[in-house]
Amino acid sequence: MARVLFSNTLASLTPTDGGWNAIVGEDWSQGRATFGGMVAALGNEAMRRLVPAERLLRGLDTTFVGPVLAGGVRIEAELLRIGRAVTVAYARIWSNGNVAATTTGVYGAARESSLALAAPVASGVPRAEVLADREPISKSGGPTFLQHFGFRWAEGSQPFAATSSRNAKIYVRHMDTAALTESHIVALIDCIPSVVLQLMTKPAPSSSLTWNVQFLRHDYSFPPDAWWRIDSEVNAASSGYSCESCTLIDPSGAPAALARQIVAVFG
Repeated sequence: MARVLFSNTLASLTPTDGGWNAIVGEDWSQGRATFGGMVAALGNEAMRRLVPAERLLRGLDTTFVGPVLAGGVRIEAELLRIGRAVTVAYARIWSNGNVAATTTGVYGAARESSLALAAPVASGVPRAEVLADREPISKSGGPTFLQHFGFRWAEGSQPFAATSSRNAKIYVRHMDTAALTESHIVALIDCIPSVVLQLMTKPAPSSSLTWNVQFLRHDYSFPPDAWWRIDSEVNAASSGYSCESCTLIDPSGAPAALARQIVAVFG
């Protein structure tokens, strides 16, 4: 299976008939669907074609309606509102003739403000440099797309370890050597396995239904191989659904984004 880098997939976005087409390789698959972080990133890339760069991505809401299949993908984007400081955009991602996902992006220019509060960061976490790489999960039956990321566990366990912990702290990075962009970080924060899976005793499929990301910082100047960290938690889980939240910590140790998702767990 040919490996297509994340940056090359974004670069495949081509304007066609009032929208954009892109090609997603099978190596980005998560079961029969494409990795959700890639889907959200493509939606952001299409909306970015309509929103000026000085309006930074403040929030991104994604609903996964159905599977985005490998191969050709069509994205349609539109501006819902342009204010003095904030632009709201909307995108539909089509696959195999069906709407497979929708994304809403909120992009805002900086405002003068007397407030400057940062999210708290967990202390006492080992540095990435003293931790060992884990064998790629994709080689042990995990989703194919995981080959595109590096992982080092500081806390928590891999899926189906039957642990009692509801938390995980995992260092992550792209294996792509291209310079980091906003869309790289959109994908990065979604790359870890759903933390609820580490509580389970045997393999079971899962699928994200909704995913919300709020950006706190917009510094993408770090080297592509620098380690970021995702601190994640299961807030609640019952009746086949898990509510989870996480904080993305950038390589300087500053909180960069917050995310929440609802996950359907089939087991």
